[in-house]
Amino acid sequence: MFDQTSGPFRRCARGLLAAVALTAWAVAAQGQEGEGGAGGPGLRVSGFGTLGLSHVQAPQGWGFRRELTQSASDKPWRHDVDTRLGVQANYSLGSQFELVAQVIARKRATHAEDGDSLEWAYVAYRPNADWTLRAGRVNVDAFLMADYRNVGYGFTAARPPVELYAMLPTTLDGVDLARSWFQGDAQWRAKLMVGSTQIGDFATGDPGRVRDVVGAMVSREEAGLLVRASASRARIRLDLGSTQPAVDALTQLGGLPIPAVAAQAQLLRDRLGASVIPATFLELGLRYEQGDWQWSAEVVRIKAVPLVRQTSAYATVGHRIGEWTPFVGYSRTRDAMPVLATPDWQAALTPVIGPAAAAQSQALGALVTASVNQARVQQSGWSLGARWDFHAQAALKLQWDRFRIDADGPGLWTGANGQAGRAHVATAVVDFIF
Repeated sequence: MFDQTSGPFRRCARGLLAAVALTAWAVAAQGQEGEGGAGGPGLRVSGFGTLGLSHVQAPQGWGFRRELTQSASDKPWRHDVDTRLGVQANYSLGSQFELVAQVIARKRATHAEDGDSLEWAYVAYRPNADWTLRAGRVNVDAFLMADYRNVGYGFTAARPPVELYAMLPTTLDGVDLARSWFQGDAQWRAKLMVGSTQIGDFATGDPGRVRDVVGAMVSREEAGLLVRASASRARIRLDLGSTQPAVDALTQLGGLPIPAVAAQAQLLRDRLGASVIPATFLELGLRYEQGDWQWSAEVVRIKAVPLVRQTSAYATVGHRIGEWTPFVGYSRTRDAMPVLATPDWQAALTPVIGPAAAAQSQALGALVTASVNQARVQQSGWSLGARWDFHAQAALKLQWDRFRIDADGPGLWTGANGQAGRAHVATAVVDFIF
């Protein structure tokens, strides 16, 4: 969804994704018919899923989300936060080519498209054991849990830390090239990626298009310790849509010969009306699994001024005791973009544009200020829980989260106002693979 998202390029990109997905599923079906099931030569069909139930205690009207792309709900009991089902088909075309398609069914928000269920749809080419080239819809390998964030069985906690992963994209429409090699006992991996993706709140409007993505990742793994880092740059393109009239009005106010009003109006216009924003993403991740200990930590910095200047981090530690793994985690995100002060324009504007227009301008300034401030994400959370591996392919997880949301920082919650808040979420999930 490079933007390149209009015209011939968009139609071509969608056509490629559809062709890859349909071909993969078609050959999978043929393979099952010809070989009598998923065990046929060249074909692997697998899946994963989560059955979850959560109880949310939050300020009146606030709705909890695992990801910004989930629908809004302020109900105390929720089954749609973590519940999902995924199916993946891998079909080998000889020793060097492979088709991969993955579809995930889960609760999605109002503006999500049908094609968003198609998580992966790509062709992989491996000239040898060290190199892999993939083209189509792939995972965004810029974050520690990029490969398995939807596969709950693959990690200890009930869900990835929302302070970081709720805001991150999952897919990349484009190409990536990876190489792996050994140096002594350490395995190294390096990857280059180009393409496009999308971000934003699908519950409220058209998501932002992240185009011209160019990124690199390098990792080193030895004796159970994985260390990785990634860096990406991109351009975020936002569809102003229904906000355009407000942007136009703020532009007019910014041209008035009233310095205090003009300066504030221009600042609001810049925060609300930026449509093409250069962005950088930096990430450092660690994961350690040795004996009975499991821990992971990650920090991500996103700079896309004037939209966001954010630092998010988490750490999770678990210790296996038989079939049980108790764990504790802490996560936090901070936005360095300043909180905007509510303008006080009415008295200064009344002699210039009249009482009615001044009142309307004052209301507009207050509304835009509240909207910008409430979109900021400024919160932290503690997690405490346990995982029970009661089956070779299934695990029960019980988790309790305590969130502290700062004033003018409730961007991860639906229905939130600009006030500070506290919330608790109790969760039980069963994760499985097949």
